[in-house]
Amino acid sequence: MSKSVGIIARLDRTDALKLALEVSNRFKSAGFRVFFERELAGLIGEGERALPIEEMGTDLIVIIGGDGTILRTCLRMPNPETPILAIGLGTRAFLTEVSHERALEAINSYIDGSYKIETHSKIASFVGNLRLPDALNEVFITTRHLSKIMHARIWRNNVEVADCWGDGVIIASQVGSTAYSFSTGGPIVDPNLDALIVTPVCPANLIRPIVFPERTQITVEILKPKNAMVIIDGDYRREIGEGENRVTARLSEHKVNFIRFRYDFYRRLRERLLFPMEEENERKA
Repeated sequence: MSKSVGIIARLDRTDALKLALEVSNRFKSAGFRVFFERELAGLIGEGERALPIEEMGTDLIVIIGGDGTILRTCLRMPNPETPILAIGLGTRAFLTEVSHERALEAINSYIDGSYKIETHSKIASFVGNLRLPDALNEVFITTRHLSKIMHARIWRNNVEVADCWGDGVIIASQVGSTAYSFSTGGPIVDPNLDALIVTPVCPANLIRPIVFPERTQITVEILKPKNAMVIIDGDYRREIGEGENRVTARLSEHKVNFIRFRYDFYRRLRERLLFPMEEENERKA
């Protein structure tokens, strides 16, 4: 049976819709069965090839967009370990592999087998016995009302670590160390390390981010207020009510797999996160 590919794209960008068709044509010419995310299919006149993301059990998923599109897709994929080829649209999306200008070149390399797979751990989180969707970047525990301060107690493997008063607590993966955790003062973690990073958000007491090894279970006990919220990758939200005052997280048994053609983490870091304007000016000079 021929291989299959699912295509997901930002719906508010005409260049993304156009590129989705170009990508589809290249894969079809190579004998792939091509499917489109349902809303995308409706916009580009490919309704007979439509699938919801939750049913996209293809051999490859191509995402055209930025990090937000990638995160939303990862939350909904039926097989969390399906390889992902992420194509950027000119923004400095950290997780994308190639720009839209190089999309067809990248697809040719994939078809030829000239690629590597980069694997990262996700985060499994629980409210009581309820397992939430795995996070690629982070699990964020905060109050339901931004005007209220949260008092949380952090535990590692059932050993008390510290109390935190602030806007919330982030539990980030290595991938997520360059995202929300980084913007709130957390460290960047080398991709060769599997770790959990606990980053307090705007703490009112003297507590700093802590990096924990991979075989760690982190529990955030919410002491005040009684009503809080857990947010996964900025998209999935679940309110936490009375009697549900603990969120537990560990590295998941599920991984995420990105297609890479060249991989230099620190070059990517420098160009897209640390000194993006400087690098852009150098290229224009």
